[in-house]
Amino acid sequence: MRNESCSDLNNSIPSVVAAAAVVERLAAEPDGLAQAALARLLSLSPSTCYRILRSLDARGWVRKEGRGRWILAGGLLPVAAALRGPLDRLEHARGILHRLARKRRIACKLSVRRGFEQVVAARAEPDSPIQATGREGAAFAVTEGSSGAALLADLSDADARALFRAAPRSKTDLPFLLRALADVRDRGWCMRDRILDWPLAALSAPVRDGHGAVFAALTFVVPADSRKDSALPGLLLETAKQCEGG
Repeated sequence: MRNESCSDLNNSIPSVVAAAAVVERLAAEPDGLAQAALARLLSLSPSTCYRILRSLDARGWVRKEGRGRWILAGGLLPVAAALRGPLDRLEHARGILHRLARKRRIACKLSVRRGFEQVVAARAEPDSPIQATGREGAAFAVTEGSSGAALLADLSDADARALFRAAPRSKTDLPFLLRALADVRDRGWCMRDRILDWPLAALSAPVRDGHGAVFAALTFVVPADSRKDSALPGLLLETAKQCEGG
């Protein structure tokens, strides 16, 4: 997953960003969306939404069903095929998370970056009435929490500051992000001592792909009173390496 620099933030093309948002939104809606609903959800003008859909339709990336709803189409299959490696790595990591949750009773998740957001791509929980890792597909600011710092591990402080200003509002502040980034660079992982008002702590480390780029963030969510367990950082880093082996 590529990290955005300051220059990236200033050189985006609005129409391309809007088209990408249309594809992402339709990917999250298996039953499709009507043009008006899509425009409203993405804050696009009706004419802009219409032109984007017609352009994507011409490429075979979307199609209009009889009910008047737009869905993704088969023209995207060659694009999806090119992502077989990352998808295989994700499924490999998912199995590791479930084994860890079952054997070590640790709630864990993998987050990936999507522009200014981070998205929970995989999660596993021990048998418990409390679900600590949220739900797959949940999205929040890419600069937030220990997982955000792990995803942005290769960013400079200057680029991290610029991204923090541009990203959606984070529940953790800029000083936390900079400290967490320093921890990741220094020891390979970082910690959030407490998640809001919950008695939980989070430890995160980057997961890298075959080219050395950050592919995802691995996070352990543990009871706050166990965050000082000296074995947790080593287990986190070991698990991140296992996830890289997919």
